[in-house]
Amino acid sequence: MEPDTSAYEPAFAARQIFYNDHGLRAGWRLLIYFGMIAVLAYGARLIARSLGGSPKGAPLPDYIQAIFQAVGELIVFLVLLFLAWITSKIEHRKVGAYGLPLQRSALSALVRGYFLWGFLPLAFLLLVLRVAHAFYFGNVAALNAKILGWGLLWFAVFLLVGFFEEYMLRGYFLYTLADGIGFWPAAIIQAILFAVIHMGNGGETKIGIIAAGFFALFAAATLWRTGNLWLAVGAHAGWDWGQSYFFGVNDSGFQAPGHLLNPHTQGPDWLSGGTVGPEGSAVTLVLWALMTILFVLFYRPRGPALLVTADGKS
Repeated sequence: MEPDTSAYEPAFAARQIFYNDHGLRAGWRLLIYFGMIAVLAYGARLIARSLGGSPKGAPLPDYIQAIFQAVGELIVFLVLLFLAWITSKIEHRKVGAYGLPLQRSALSALVRGYFLWGFLPLAFLLLVLRVAHAFYFGNVAALNAKILGWGLLWFAVFLLVGFFEEYMLRGYFLYTLADGIGFWPAAIIQAILFAVIHMGNGGETKIGIIAAGFFALFAAATLWRTGNLWLAVGAHAGWDWGQSYFFGVNDSGFQAPGHLLNPHTQGPDWLSGGTVGPEGSAVTLVLWALMTILFVLFYRPRGPALLVTADGKS
């Protein structure tokens, strides 16, 4: 006589809801992750209310605002990293699996990303716009201690921006979502979310928002090929530093103080980017699309096997 297993069927069905062959299902892991973020955000709002807001008075100097921006980017990045560390303990993984492993090639990948995939593509884009008579580099600011100090300050700010914005959607979120639905479907979703987030920038246009999504796909392609986010962080920081400091162009309609060059644009906004900056130009869409295709076709990983593969498995 065969044993009656009907009593175990509800328990088995319940387990199937929460677990698969890899452990806790990706959806539940993301729910826990965003739950922790929600709790911390609620706590931060309570603290802000108890402090009664910032005192009114004269606006802070530009360099103090830039320092505050750097500190803010650092804090939110460390919070996300801390939450990823907690989830890594729950999931019995190393926290480096979520995009930023500590390895010897990290610094070289960061530097390559900064110059080869961030700063130089921006310089090439602006040269193309110059040939099209849509952009002019302008004069160079006086090279003194103040302008060089701004360069170092913006370098620090945008390096931290790169770490925060890359880890925000392409760290634990992309890793876990890819485990549930596959890498490229997850990459497309995070690109859409990245573009939606940029809709909050007051100076953005439709092209600029779409461009943010294109860059998110490029960053995802570097993650897919390299297995980590080091190169993407460098590319993000190099592009932003080149825009805001070196070339002095607008970024989402904002021109940073202390920039090296004093450029100007002319012609239709779809070409020059207008007040948005280069990210508002349709040429940027073509550039980032080509960069993504070229990276996928020609980049050959030099290190170990990818941490996140095309099917989302680790």
